[in-house]
Amino acid sequence: MPVSGTEGYADEAEALAKQYEGISFAEVHRQFIHLIPTAPSRILDIGAGTGRDAAAFAEMGHSVTAVEPTAELRLRAMALHPSPQIQWLDDSLPDLVHLHEHGEIWMSSNDSGACRGWQAWFGQAG
Repeated sequence: MPVSGTEGYADEAEALAKQYEGISFAEVHRQFIHLIPTAPSRILDIGAGTGRDAAAFAEMGHSVTAVEPTAELRLRAMALHPSPQIQWLDDSLPDLVHLHEHGEIWMSSNDSGACRGWQAWFGQAG
């Protein structure tokens, strides 16, 4: 059963992969790419989809925890972007029950309800 909010993603995984991978990380995030740390950091990519962003962070030298609840997207991402710098987790907001001690946060979501999970995590992680 899909996580609430991800309905349809599994059925559309192939089309979504073409769409997401068809545009570069730099193009998608051009307005704030200058804010990404240059020193190797620990990055948390929530809703990692096909792994495009996780792969870009890994190529920058970061250690990435990529959280994606849709197995069809996560497995495709792991095949498209194999990297020892990326740890893949089957988890979801708002609770992030499988997420353990990680560092920097990268979150491109304007869903205020989604923020509960990482706010609670920050409180536990310090």
